[in-house]
This record gives sequence, C-alpha cells and structure tokens, in this order.
Amino acid sequence: MVKSLSCCFLIFSLTLLGYIPASAQDECELTLSRAVEEFNAGHHYGIPSMLGPCLEKNQNKEWRQRAYLLLAETYLLLEDPFGAEKSYLEVLRANPEFLTDEKRDPIDLVYLSSKFTSTSIFTLSARVGPNVSFVRTLVDRGTYSDDVKKSNILKPGFQVGVGVDWNYDDHLSVMLEGNFVFSAYRQRVTGMFGRDELSVFDRQTWVRLPIAVKYSASKGQYRPYGYIGFSWDLLLGDRATIQYKDQNYNPETERVESIDRESPILKFKSKRNAFNHSIFIGGGVKYKVKLDYIFADLRYSFGMTNLVNDKNSIYDYKNQTDGTSEGFQDSGDGAFRWAHIDDLFRMDNLFISVGYIHPLYKPRKLKKAHSRSVLRSIKKQGDEIKVD
Repeated sequence: MVKSLSCCFLIFSLTLLGYIPASAQDECELTLSRAVEEFNAGHHYGIPSMLGPCLEKNQNKEWRQRAYLLLAETYLLLEDPFGAEKSYLEVLRANPEFLTDEKRDPIDLVYLSSKFTSTSIFTLSARVGPNVSFVRTLVDRGTYSDDVKKSNILKPGFQVGVGVDWNYDDHLSVMLEGNFVFSAYRQRVTGMFGRDELSVFDRQTWVRLPIAVKYSASKGQYRPYGYIGFSWDLLLGDRATIQYKDQNYNPETERVESIDRESPILKFKSKRNAFNHSIFIGGGVKYKVKLDYIFADLRYSFGMTNLVNDKNSIYDYKNQTDGTSEGFQDSGDGAFRWAHIDDLFRMDNLFISVGYIHPLYKPRKLKKAHSRSVLRSIKKQGDEIKVD
C-alpha cells in the first residue's frame, strides 16, 4: 500500500513540475496577447510594465522576439528612442537573423532596424572528406637505361580540418583553415630491363594552412559560395612501399617466370622537401539549418613546389653525415636494392569535403546606419499620399 502511494506521489510530482512551466508560458502568451490589444487600442504607456514580469523570466526566443518587437514599436510611438533601440537590440539577440519588411512593418521600425546589424564577425567551421592526388612530373629520372612506360594511379586519401572566417560583410570574407591531410599515389613502371615491373605506393601526411578570399550568397535555404587562396604545406611524414616483379625467361619451361618481392615500409621524408606551398580554387553550397549550416565543398589545389629533395634522392645526407655508417647505406635501399629513384615532381590535390558551419552572431548598433534606402521609401510613400 505504501509503495503504491509513493508511486502515485511521484507521478503527481512529475506532472506538476511539467505543468508549472507550461502554465507560466501560457500565462505570458496571454499577457502578450493583451499587450497587443492595448497597443491596437492606442494604450501604449502601460505596455512596458505589462510585459516586464514575463521578460524577466526565461521565455523561449520566439516569444521574446515578438514581445521586444512590440516594445520597440511602442517606444517609437512614445518618442523614446533609447527604449526603442534597446528593445530592437533584444529582438536581434532573440533572433539574429530577423529582418524587417517594408510591406509588413511600420516604416519607423524599418528605419530603426537600419541602425543595427547582427552579421557574425567570425564564423567557425569543421570539415572532413576524401581526396585524390595528381603527380605532375618535372624531370623524368630512373635507375634504368631502357625505354620504360610510367603511369600514375590515383589512390584515395582523406582530410579533416577546422577553420574560421572573418566576415567583412554579408558576402565577402577571409577564410583561414588548419587541415590534417593524408594523401597517396601509386606509380607503376613497366619495361624495366626488358620485362620487369616496379610499383611504388607512396603515402604522405601533411599539415596545411590555407588562407583564401571567399564570396558567398547571403539569402535562401541553399547558399552557394566560391573562393581562391594560398596554402602553406608542411610534410610531416612520407612512407613508401615498393613492389618489384622480376620476370625472367626459363629455357627449361620455355616461359617467363615471375619472382615477386615487396619492400618493408621505406621512410622517404628525408627525400622530400618539408616546406611546400600551393594555390587553390574551390566552391560549394551551404544548407541552412536554423542559425547554422551544413555544407559540401569541392577544392582543387595546384602544387607550386618540387616535392623531391634532389640532394637526398639516393642517400640521406641530411641525417647521416658519415658515408660509411650503416644508417647512411640503408637510406640508399630504395635506389640500389629496389631500383627506384623519384622523379622530380609537383603534386596537385582534389579535395571533397562536407562539414558544419557555426556563425558567431553579434547583434550591435552600427557606427554608420544603412538608412538611405529607408529614407527613399519614406519619401516615396509621402509622394503617393500627396497624389491620392
């Protein structure tokens, strides 16, 4: 019996706790409705005190927008510019993307709105996605004298990154990112020493710092954008695996027999230039989700630097100064054991990304109001009234 009473009391308590906020919300909704009736009846002086108690409570943003908008119109009619400006600033804090409409709102409220903006000064973003790399050969090199055929095969990589935009206005911004990139390519060489084949699978790890100028659409559910920029690229690591197919003719079997070998992971970072740079172009589309966005982005990066450290192409002179040391000799395994020397090359990249954008809205009064168009509308309305 006691257990049943305890359960009933718990259910009653939870129901009561849910009812109290709902009742308070309904009460404030009724208060706002009465305030609108008073406003329409021309009774303006009592509206601020009528709405005051509810505004001190934690009302939802939609209610606060409507309440402060009514207060802004009320203070304008009471010729209280300070109260009107303070109220309209609260409207933007409740809804940073609120815009007045000349066809819907009183012209004095539209004029007041021209003194304010909530455009975000900074916008944060995060991205992730796949990429592919394109090798552009500058100088063809090798350990062979025969004519060979080389082909570069696309291999997938991926990138993750974060960024911040400084917004000059609703359209123009400067974008700065920090990206962690894994890229890869495979080079296949056929016809070595007549029949042999060589395959090099090279993987790089990068930190890239792109900076760009971006132009974006500012209205609509879908908002396209485009940009162009420059990137500083730091190579953190480079690992390669070489597969060699040694094909020899066996006169006893009267056929070509293949001996396949694969190298351990070879560290090629010392054979690369660590500091590189690139230029890039790109664009995408943002999809609005409440006050934030999700986006899809396509970017092509043009490598501007030869990635190969010509001095260390065979041996690692950077880390091993003693030419007789074991480490120094091992660094030449790629050339002497696996018959591979890198071409001098640049690398382009195609990046596909999806991500999330969070604007940091900051409602504020403008130092210089954008009110010329509003004044023209007021003059036009006055002229129409005179004509009538």
